[in-house]
Amino acid sequence: MAELNRVDPNDIHAVVVGLEYYPQAPRGWSLRGAGEDALRFARWLHQGGVPPQNIRFLLSPLEESQASLVAAATEAGLGYRTVTSAGEVRDVFIRELKDTTGKLLYVYWGGHGVLGEDSRLLFYPDASAEDKLCLRVEELRVFLTQMASRGFSQQVLFFDACATFVEEHGAESAPVVMPFPNPGRETVQQFLLHASLDGQAAEQDDLAGSGAFSTMLLEWLEQRAADLHPDLSALHNDIRKHFEEQQRAAGGPEQTPVTCRYLTLDGTQDDTETYAAPVDHTARLEVRGILESAFPNEGRLKVYAAQVARACGAARLAASYSTEVFAKVLLDTPRAMATLIDVLSADGESKTSEPLLALALTHTPPGLLSVGEYADLRELLTQAPAMSPAMVNAITQHVLPGGSGVHMETGSTVGEAQLLAHIENLEQHPGGYSHTDHGRRTAPAVIRFTQNLAAVFDQDPEWCQQLGAWGQRVAERLGVDTETLNELRETANAWAHAFKGSSNTPRVVVQLYPEPATETFTCVVWTDQGTGELARYSHEDNGVPLAPAQAVRLIQRATRSLSVSDTEAPVVEIVLDAGDMRAVPVYTWADAGHVVPLLLAVRRRITLRCAPLASIEHEEDRRTRLERRWSRRADGRAVYLDQGHAQGMSAYGALEDDHDVARVVVRAGCHDSAQMIQLALYLGYPVILWDHDAPQAVADSHFVPLDPEGTLPELPERVRRYWAKVCADPARHSVRPALLLDNPERKLPPVPSMTRQFASDEASI
Repeated sequence: MAELNRVDPNDIHAVVVGLEYYPQAPRGWSLRGAGEDALRFARWLHQGGVPPQNIRFLLSPLEESQASLVAAATEAGLGYRTVTSAGEVRDVFIRELKDTTGKLLYVYWGGHGVLGEDSRLLFYPDASAEDKLCLRVEELRVFLTQMASRGFSQQVLFFDACATFVEEHGAESAPVVMPFPNPGRETVQQFLLHASLDGQAAEQDDLAGSGAFSTMLLEWLEQRAADLHPDLSALHNDIRKHFEEQQRAAGGPEQTPVTCRYLTLDGTQDDTETYAAPVDHTARLEVRGILESAFPNEGRLKVYAAQVARACGAARLAASYSTEVFAKVLLDTPRAMATLIDVLSADGESKTSEPLLALALTHTPPGLLSVGEYADLRELLTQAPAMSPAMVNAITQHVLPGGSGVHMETGSTVGEAQLLAHIENLEQHPGGYSHTDHGRRTAPAVIRFTQNLAAVFDQDPEWCQQLGAWGQRVAERLGVDTETLNELRETANAWAHAFKGSSNTPRVVVQLYPEPATETFTCVVWTDQGTGELARYSHEDNGVPLAPAQAVRLIQRATRSLSVSDTEAPVVEIVLDAGDMRAVPVYTWADAGHVVPLLLAVRRRITLRCAPLASIEHEEDRRTRLERRWSRRADGRAVYLDQGHAQGMSAYGALEDDHDVARVVVRAGCHDSAQMIQLALYLGYPVILWDHDAPQAVADSHFVPLDPEGTLPELPERVRRYWAKVCADPARHSVRPALLLDNPERKLPPVPSMTRQFASDEASI
């Protein structure tokens, strides 16, 4: 959901439930600490300013904890009511909230729960072993959407309850779900945080008298959200990280908190993190058949079930084992199927692992990678080189051509967590595993991504070798043959070479300020040895008005000052205002010299870059577009703007048609091309090619010698060589090319914007 709105505490309401005692159930159902956790949540709300009458605090306390709970609630200024039946709890949700108005609703529920027929169930206080009265969480969630009509447009629900399979709790009776009324659904944002994944227990610390999940949740809320305005994404990330660290220390995951986010008008789920989909009954029968056929000795199968249970968090699977439960775990518990296939493959049980893999390709249980493979990858990513979102998106676009919806937001940082989240998205494409093409199993997207990552960051050979070995192991387990993997790596290396191109090339960066009154140019020159860091070039002419010939000499001195080899000849980046791009003919600048003439466009590879726009708002928008398009630069497609695009909004429409195209070729005449270039700059195109000297529109074949759709890193060199041909035979070489190549990952000098008079032009875009 979107970040919570700031709400007056008087407009916050809550239902807080703590069920320790189930009087109709066996003594073993007692849940000491659930009442104290609920009280602590209610106290957090009240201390944040929520009036006590807005907090409906429902308790079913154990006899030994009742006195302390009553005293603590009284001291906190909180009222409570003891509930002993389903009807009392339901009355609060169905009747009391009916006439309540507000803006933000909290629900906290601590008690017993199970996973029924693919849905989470919470037991009412009068549930018993013979009569398991319960509510379905999904029905409660849908019921609460109607409260949007009374102002509760945002709702936050916390559930500290087990989600173990109902089959693990004996077969005396099935759960008895008491349905909620089905209201007309309304638009409402909901955030649900469950203590554990489907199939997992919510651990209880009996010594501390608190649920492990609630302890962490309440500590976080008290320390970081005393204003009742928690950052929900940070809350989930911190809680999950806490449990992951504890699980690693204990030797294996037992509990994994999980969130679900909804924006509902028709019940549609907007966003989910690791929430199991319903299991197909036919698939479950197929899995059972494979397991029972392969392991007539049930003892061996129980050993594998125990391994999967420990690794994937189905902690009580081994204790309450049945083939039916095991089949369901494999199909709906994240990474369970992959983990079993991984273990079977390691044990040489290919006759069992292969049919399970084939079934997984069809039914796509959650999680391509096994728990072990995922842990190994996470460890490797902690050592990953620094990279930008644009780099991640470029690799993703390469391995998933045509667009996939898997995209990292620009402007974000890229760390281990962000890369893992990105890879988790890739695990679901295509089909979660891989598919067969002409009899060969293709490598799934996550393997293609990691192998391309290794190819791009080959400056760390040891890390690349480890990532390659990881990919080899996973590919073998998924049935991808060595030839297919080698072809993938060859393609990755070729793409990485083309992609990186001149990204680390030494450069001279020249900020150019035209001085029309004197026909001179102030050049502010910076140098970069190839590290990405800029240093201002030290020379008396740097930063003063110069004639073009003097400017050429200054730039030439700066390039010679770089201590690089001939094979690393610096590129010259000329930074201009958007409005000056067409008007300043830097490609024709020359110095007659004493012996050898110097034409800048022939001597050096020149690329133009756009200075930041005067409007901060427009510059931020342009930058976002620029980073997205730059990540697609390896795609050779280009937008061609001809004279016909000068009419009305034609150029705008052509440029906005596809947000994944990075290149523009302008073939219109001089006057119209200036406007088209400026428009393309504002819309974030990083690659623009035009003829700076063409007074009229040019033919479709005009730019063919420059191959504008060819490999991008070599395009500046193609422009340089063409200018040399222009010098040799101007009649036969009619193009006077100018190239903007604006790499957002290469720093611009840290000086104020050069833009001046063009802010009014930007306002019209």
